[in-house]
Parts: sequence; structure tokens; C-alpha cells
Amino acid sequence: MYVCVCKKVTETDLKNSLNKSDGNLHACQKSLGFSTKCGRCKPSVETLLKRIQTRK
Repeated sequence: MYVCVCKKVTETDLKNSLNKSDGNLHACQKSLGFSTKCGRCKPSVETLLKRIQTRK
């Protein structure tokens, strides 16, 4: 499933990037480019980040 349609970032892409960056959302945004165009994905990204952090 796409988290960011504009940049074609999938949920898996985001999870992998978060794991590599130790949960640093800013680093993930910089590397993947999500939420830099229209911003519609930001709530979905934040929800996913919270879900991932809760599992740790």
C-alpha cells in the first residue's frame, strides 16, 4: 500500500527507512521525499510511525 502517492513511497519503504534511521522521521522524509509535495500523506505517516514505535 502506498503511504505517499506523489513520491510512490510504500508502507514497506517507510518501515525499512524507519528501521535504518532508528525511528528518525526527519531522516526518512529526507531520504524518501514523502510529505514534500502536497502533504496529504503526513497523517498516514505519523499514524504508521506511532504504530511501529508502539510495537518496540
